[in-house]
Amino acid sequence: MLSFKRCRRSMNRSVNRSFKAFAATVGVAALLGAPVNRACAEDQSWIKSSVIYCVFPSIFSPSGDLAGVTHELKRLKDTGVTVVWLMPITPVGHAVNGHPSFGSPYCVQNYEAINPEYGTAKDLHNLVDTAHRLHMKVILDAVLNHSAWDNALITDHPDYYAHSDTNIHDPNTIRHAFSYNDVAQFDYSSPGLRDYMIGMLSRWLKTYDLDGFRFDAADNPSGPNRLIPADFWQELGRRLHKVKPNILLLGESGVPELADKPFDVQYGWILYDGVKNAIQESNAAKVHDAWNYQVSQTPSYIAMQDNWDKLRDIHTFGGPEGALAVAVFNQTGNGVPLIYNGMEIGNAEGKVNPHGKIDWSKANPVFTALYKQLGALRGHNAALREGRMAWVPNNMPSQVLTYTKTAKDTEFLVEINLSKDVAKGTVSIPAGAAWTDVTPRGPWPAPVRTESGGFVLQPKGFAIYRRTRD
Repeated sequence: MLSFKRCRRSMNRSVNRSFKAFAATVGVAALLGAPVNRACAEDQSWIKSSVIYCVFPSIFSPSGDLAGVTHELKRLKDTGVTVVWLMPITPVGHAVNGHPSFGSPYCVQNYEAINPEYGTAKDLHNLVDTAHRLHMKVILDAVLNHSAWDNALITDHPDYYAHSDTNIHDPNTIRHAFSYNDVAQFDYSSPGLRDYMIGMLSRWLKTYDLDGFRFDAADNPSGPNRLIPADFWQELGRRLHKVKPNILLLGESGVPELADKPFDVQYGWILYDGVKNAIQESNAAKVHDAWNYQVSQTPSYIAMQDNWDKLRDIHTFGGPEGALAVAVFNQTGNGVPLIYNGMEIGNAEGKVNPHGKIDWSKANPVFTALYKQLGALRGHNAALREGRMAWVPNNMPSQVLTYTKTAKDTEFLVEINLSKDVAKGTVSIPAGAAWTDVTPRGPWPAPVRTESGGFVLQPKGFAIYRRTRD
């Protein structure tokens, strides 16, 4: 939500495809408003198997635009990425009437347009079409809680906003959102606002053949007093799925009330904090405790270690070795992994809301090697993508995580040492077929398996084994 860079004002409108191409994209039934049976029309198993990559186009490539993202899609696919999440690509608001501007992409000046600094409608079409040819998905960031003060809705529909008095038609009494005085707060008691937002998102889906949305500030403040109420989110889910089935709806939220209503995936904040605390307090058991609570609240969650609102993972998790160990956990656990803007090269630049260009020439080969191997291992093994996760005991629980992932006749055993010390111990795995070491290989500590089935893991070391179950 914080900001960084001024962007030029634009009221450019997105260009629609022809009716014929449009009909082929979304289907005649959707065009005619025919109801879609979600249970019959959708197979969303792909979502749980996804690896999501969050792109801030401005800093992602030297050109800082949509074409720069398109150019890197093949590389992202080779890293195991299946879904590209574009941070807001709409024009950014400017200072107006005493309200400041910080250049935040979450300060939307026009919901219907593409930021001209990012390119044109043709560039977005090309990005989505290229991704689809690579069997990848594309989702957009949707900012529905607030707008810029120079958004046309401020004067055209002041009744869409929250006011400091009872005169909902006075733009001068509109309240700002949260503590951010560069954005104006919407009021979802307005039926007109609800229809506008769902219609606007439907137009983006139809026009660009998108695969879903990530929703900013979906549960803030959490609970019944959230600024965007649960019944709106539920209505939004129903109506968007009629436009295009099989879409991904990712909510910046983490509550049971919004799980599948409409969010297919929510944020794994609980587990993120658990892993961070485990490393900072040298107590790996905190991860197990946090995981239990996470899956009890939101079983479908993104496994994150870095994002727009957090410090870089290298700083958070005790250096490069810690970031690599956490990457192994997130790629082999039961969440949907999230890779954020250069994480896969060990990018450590920038703090919260980073604005500096990613310097790809400084890619750490250790990170690129591990991410590529993890992506391949996950991509070729359904048990890692969507298998049942079960924790197994070991005799060093304050240092080492041990768990299995199982699907059909394949089982994986993962061992991760989160501590700064060598860990030598045993893990309680039922007898069965022998394990094959499939640990990614590179310039990081190699695992050792003892004759009795124990482990020897170097500091922040990890091991992955696979076997076929009897």
